[in-house]
Amino acid sequence: MADPVPSLDAPEPRDPELGFPRPGEVLHRLRTHHGMSLRQVAAECGLSVSFLASLERGETDIALERLGRLARVFGHDVGSFLGFSRGPATPSVFPGEKREVLNRAPGVVYRVVRSPVLGYQVVTGDFAPHSGLAEDLQHEGSDFVAVTRGALVARYNGVDHVLRSGDCIQWSAGHPHSFRNDSDEPAQLIAILFSSLY
Repeated sequence: MADPVPSLDAPEPRDPELGFPRPGEVLHRLRTHHGMSLRQVAAECGLSVSFLASLERGETDIALERLGRLARVFGHDVGSFLGFSRGPATPSVFPGEKREVLNRAPGVVYRVVRSPVLGYQVVTGDFAPHSGLAEDLQHEGSDFVAVTRGALVARYNGVDHVLRSGDCIQWSAGHPHSFRNDSDEPAQLIAILFSSLY
């Protein structure tokens, strides 16, 4: 027997004040991405095919316990199934002029954005030609760094890694690390620090 076909009539628009997408929309997107039929999803989560079809059409709601069972089919918990894990349901805007500017060393300027709710920081670092950090950094957490202009040498635990525009590097920040620009051209990096350093 074929899966029930969701109605072509559009459901009522989602109320943006709820702060999350319609579970049926998420279900349809995920099962299509995974190439699953409603029948396959129903077999894995123990909900009926007709209920899931109704959910996709926006004709019914779903209780939290059932939503948890449905999310588990796709390797999610309820929060990640609905597209969030922590933080508010509205975006946070960080105006460029509000970033803190740090002169880290001669020719090295950092601009820092803090996301206190999520606990990470985004740092833009501008390196003049032949400039670099005067000392090694060492802190808790992890760093993800992308070079967005020029070339930089990332020194990690005593080993140099040459990174050109578009290259990325990730490491545990507990080991000594630093950056320098050995070239005649300016360079820039963007780093996500999964800890509060600045």
